[in-house]
Amino acid sequence: MQKTALITGSYGGLGTCFVELHAATHGDVILVGRSKEKLEQQKQYVEKTYSVSAHIISVDLSTEDAAQFIFDTCKLNGWSVDYLINNAGFGGQGDFARERTMEDDLSMIAVNIATPTRLCKLFLPEFIKRGSGKVLNVSSTAAVMPGPLQAVYYATKSYLTSFSNALWRELKGTGVTVTALMPGAMETGFAKTGGLTEMKLFANAVSPMMPKKAMMDFVYSQQLAGSAKK
Repeated sequence: MQKTALITGSYGGLGTCFVELHAATHGDVILVGRSKEKLEQQKQYVEKTYSVSAHIISVDLSTEDAAQFIFDTCKLNGWSVDYLINNAGFGGQGDFARERTMEDDLSMIAVNIATPTRLCKLFLPEFIKRGSGKVLNVSSTAAVMPGPLQAVYYATKSYLTSFSNALWRELKGTGVTVTALMPGAMETGFAKTGGLTEMKLFANAVSPMMPKKAMMDFVYSQQLAGSAKK
């Protein structure tokens, strides 16, 4: 049976990888992001390349009602979500008290903390009732240390990791899992958007894209695992 993954920030960086990995295993996807044009382009590519169903939800994830809008849209259209991937997030550099604006930091908190929390709050009860479902929250290695000049960003990732680990324990025995992914510096749009391209941290950033052969090996291993369970 095909599984459906809802992926926020689907058309950039790691989001693109998650979409391709899931679609390559014949899973349907719900693509979530702000740009309707980019979502439409990604939908067409995914459906043509992998012969799966791709739905789109265009929404600004920094708004208070974004999570509810996503949940309601899925309900309205009868889209059942098996995997929730909270991938969207952004950072930014600058002295918290003297350079960063209130709007920038509160928007970061909304996208990196508030919306993922709300999405978990909305979808997890259904996962638990069904006895199956997986949540992947994209955190960062930044979660394990303070980040001067990126104080809010590092703190948001600390929250997301702690939150995910706590939920994992609470959900033991329900058939539902929550995982925190903690990547390091990667070649995505993150550094450019956050004005971090000149930082030494990103000098050796790695590509998030899995080579085609590795991806197909992964898909084959998943197929074997699925067959072994039958």
